[in-house]
Amino acid sequence: MRFTTFWDELSNLGINEGLPLPLRKKIVLCNRLAFTVGVVIFLSSFTYYQVPLLFGLYLIAGLMYSSPLLFNFLGHYDLSRFMLVVAPPFYIILGAGWASEAPAVGLKYALLSVLIMPVLLFQASESRKMWLGLGWVMTTLLLYDPLTLAIPRLKEISSDAEFDDSVAQNTGMMVSFILFVAAFLYQQRVNLRTEQQLQETLRQAKRKNQIISEKNEQLNEQYGAIEQQKAEIESMNRELRLQALKAQINPHFVFNALNSIQHFVMQKDTKEALGYLTKFARLIRQILENSVNETIPIADELKALTYYLDLERLRFNESFAYQIEIDEQIDAFTTEIPAMLLQPYIENAILHGLRHRRGGGGELKIWVLYQFERLLCVVEDNGVGREASAQLAAGKVPGHISRGTAVTNNRLRLLNDSITGQVSVVTLDLYDEQRRPRGTRVEVLIPL
Repeated sequence: MRFTTFWDELSNLGINEGLPLPLRKKIVLCNRLAFTVGVVIFLSSFTYYQVPLLFGLYLIAGLMYSSPLLFNFLGHYDLSRFMLVVAPPFYIILGAGWASEAPAVGLKYALLSVLIMPVLLFQASESRKMWLGLGWVMTTLLLYDPLTLAIPRLKEISSDAEFDDSVAQNTGMMVSFILFVAAFLYQQRVNLRTEQQLQETLRQAKRKNQIISEKNEQLNEQYGAIEQQKAEIESMNRELRLQALKAQINPHFVFNALNSIQHFVMQKDTKEALGYLTKFARLIRQILENSVNETIPIADELKALTYYLDLERLRFNESFAYQIEIDEQIDAFTTEIPAMLLQPYIENAILHGLRHRRGGGGELKIWVLYQFERLLCVVEDNGVGREASAQLAAGKVPGHISRGTAVTNNRLRLLNDSITGQVSVVTLDLYDEQRRPRGTRVEVLIPL
């Protein structure tokens, strides 16, 4: 086994994955100090082989200094470190007392070097334990002289110079100085390594944050693109559905117009049929022009409604008159509204109200008014009212199912989803002073 492998295994003795990194470093240092000091003391013990008691003391001290290896292996990390702090002063004072009458200067330097043990083994992260160890070493250092004087020198030693001469003193001083410098350099190295690890961690965190930020930007861009595509698709869907609903409204109206032409032909009224066809052609042309755009000028809408009303008057033998008025504040050629929006309500007024009125005299009034940044379109008739119309419809044999109102309502919902503001429709039943039905009023509020 190579020494480096042995040294690494010895240094990591007792360390497991669950220990925090700072404690692992302290245990590694504890193992290395325990092995090194234990070997040095064990080898130093042979200096006193002629004095059995001192020889035995140093052998036991070497074993005690090495015992932290066992304690770390068993998981007693605090006990192992305190052993390297508490045991050395005890053996140094006892050995100094047995080796000399006067306080041994060389061993006092050795005791002074023990001050670095609690600093290295506990450090500032375990300040309470560090100060406790420093207090113990400082106490023994202060009591070194009286305690060594109180211990009698062994009889086998004839003079203090045998083990505490100038060479021993200088050696002890040099060893203490070297240990202090080594401890300082080791602490500096630990701090530098910790700082480098911290900087590397910060760099990695910065790189990760940068990668995350870039991915977030990409996701935001993708999300924005998806939302934009979604909005465009929804807008296209609304446009298509509105066009489909307009396509349902126009055939619905054309079907009614063709019924009127059929009525004239069946009655062999050629002149009226030709006149009706002429007006019908104009109306179809106007409807086709208005169908190009979703919104059209009010003037174009009212022109189509005028053609339509003229056809319906011919169809019902001019049994009703109509009147269209527009507010002076409104520019009919620049202000736009949804195409064919009012026609279904006018058709309902004619077919379900004025058509069933007896004695003629039917009136249909259409107003386009300006009202607080909105248009108020009013369709009012003096027909039989909704209740009477419903009763008449209930007495008929079911035939064609009218879907004009349902189509218009669906179209309104789609319009409200695609414009700012809401198009609202209110239907009111009109009564005279005797509470008899006298017609229906529809109010359509359109935001500008």
